[in-house]
Amino acid sequence: MKLSFGTVINDQPNYFIEKIWKGLMALSSHLDNEYYRYQERHIQKFDRNWDGDTYTEFLEPKIHTIRKDPDRLWHPGMEIAMIIYKDTSDEFQFAPMLHCISIQKIEIRQSAEESYTVSVDGNMLDEEQLNQLAINDGFPSAEELLSYFSGGFSGKLIHWTAMKY
Repeated sequence: MKLSFGTVINDQPNYFIEKIWKGLMALSSHLDNEYYRYQERHIQKFDRNWDGDTYTEFLEPKIHTIRKDPDRLWHPGMEIAMIIYKDTSDEFQFAPMLHCISIQKIEIRQSAEESYTVSVDGNMLDEEQLNQLAINDGFPSAEELLSYFSGGFSGKLIHWTAMKY
C-alpha cells in the first residue's frame, strides 16, 4: 500500500526522505546501491537532489510513521511503497518496497491545562520516551511533534523496523 510523505512542515523542509533512508541504511549495508539508484531517479525526474542530502550525516533516522487508520487498513506483513506527491503527475516512490513489521496504537491527548499525554498500546510515555518517539518519527523534538498533533490524535504507529515502544 502507498505510504505518502510530505516534504515540508510549517513551510520548512522536513527531510523525511533522507531521514528514512538513514534508518534504512542502518538496517542493511546492502541498500547502498539502492540509495544511489533512487536518488538518481529523483534527480532525473525533478532535476535536483533530495533537500538535505548534503548534510544527511547530521539528521536522525526516521524509523516509523504516525497515521490515522479509521478503516484499519494497516497490518503487519503489508507491503509499503514510500512515496511523495501522491496521486499527482509528480508521484515518486523514493525507496524500495518495504514490509510493515508491526503496528502500535498511539493516543495523544491534551488536557485543559494544555499539557499532553502520549500513550502507545495503552502505556503512557515518559518525557525521555516521548522525545525518542518524536525523533524516531522525524521530528526534531517532542514539542514539534505535539505541536503538529495539537488538540489530540488517535491512530497507529506503522513500523518498518523491529523497533517497538
